[in-house]
Amino acid sequence: MEADMRLIAERIQAAWEAGKVCSLVGRGCRARVVRLGRLAAAGRIEPALALQLAREAEALAFCFLPLPAGDLDADR
Repeated sequence: MEADMRLIAERIQAAWEAGKVCSLVGRGCRARVVRLGRLAAAGRIEPALALQLAREAEALAFCFLPLPAGDLDADR
C-alpha cells in the first residue's frame, strides 16, 4: 500500500516536472497523496480508502494542462 501511494505521488510529480500537468494542481494533488499515506500509516483512515482517494487525486491532476509560461507582471 505504501509503495502504491509513493508511486502515485512520484507519477504526479514527474508529470508536472515534465510539463504534462499544471504544476499548481499537481503540487496540491501530490501533497494530498502524501497526506493520505501518512493518515493511513497512522491508522486514521482505512488503507483501501486512502488508496482510492489517492487514485482520484492522480486522475484530477491529469485533468489540468499547464498554464502558459511567462511573467504576469511584464504584461501590466
